[in-house]
Amino acid sequence: MQFGRGKPAAGAFFDSDFSTIDSVLAQALIHGLQGKNDCRVAIVTLSRPNLAVAGFTDMVERYYRGPAGNFAQVPPVGMRTSGRPGATSAAFTEPFSLKKPDGTALFVNHVKRVLDTGDPDTLFRNYLEGQYDKNGFFILAGPATNLAAALEFRGMKELIVAKTNYLVAACDIGADVAAAKKVFGEWPTPIYSVSAEAGAAMPFPGTSIDKEFTAVNPDNPLIAAYKAFKPMPYDTPAPALIATLYAARPKEGYFKVSDAGTIAIRDDGSAAFTASAQGRHFNLTANPEKQDLVIKTWVELASAKPVMPQRFRPPAVVDEKKDDKKDK
Repeated sequence: MQFGRGKPAAGAFFDSDFSTIDSVLAQALIHGLQGKNDCRVAIVTLSRPNLAVAGFTDMVERYYRGPAGNFAQVPPVGMRTSGRPGATSAAFTEPFSLKKPDGTALFVNHVKRVLDTGDPDTLFRNYLEGQYDKNGFFILAGPATNLAAALEFRGMKELIVAKTNYLVAACDIGADVAAAKKVFGEWPTPIYSVSAEAGAAMPFPGTSIDKEFTAVNPDNPLIAAYKAFKPMPYDTPAPALIATLYAARPKEGYFKVSDAGTIAIRDDGSAAFTASAQGRHFNLTANPEKQDLVIKTWVELASAKPVMPQRFRPPAVVDEKKDDKKDK
């Protein structure tokens, strides 16, 4: 358990294969939300054995921790060591080619070998144990591989129930159908599911990369990553961004939430939703009335300069005038 003056913001457990630029933006978004004290980044885990992607993800974590991120202990990025490494987009390597005015590298890759990463299952267990009860959530932005494997750990389901409130999933079901079946069938807390259709209905604006991102900080590694992922200009579907924003701000009404039900994963990778008052699954869809606000919020938070996380909630503001009256 964390110690200090008060209960910290909810811990965010972010898992992805980082196969889309949307998931990369979501990693930036969650740090922007942390800067507003809406959440606290617990760990980031990668569901495929790809050292280049792990190195980029680790670099982004260090970037958002500010100067201390290159000297202080940084939680290792969890990386699955089995399965296929998948494609390595130039988005994960291009930022490391950037130089400072003196010719030295702007960003350093600290992940050179598997030992520089962490075991996702172990990280889940250890960082869940460090949370206050009911003070965390999971975000899944890719295949369910890591989360399904975690459910096999003894006592993990009980730990998830004790320490977290929900899972928000922008799940790539087709990438690992068996894992998706297991997670939607056995995950012990409510699941809020974002479909690919919902993500396509609210694309992230690529024009913000050369505008807001560059204006705030031209050295943001997300600028080079976004431009290297696909030829500019392009907008990108944003299911991972929807999942991340809802996870940290579920009461803002940014998206439409279905009635309770059950999501069953079929063998062909499709999903079937059955309404049920006893169900613990919900669908998240776009809310046209909030679309402009959501996109503005994404851009503002994802492009924000790094802010050192507040480990504990700020102390309550004291009304001195009210206290003076009490003293009289």
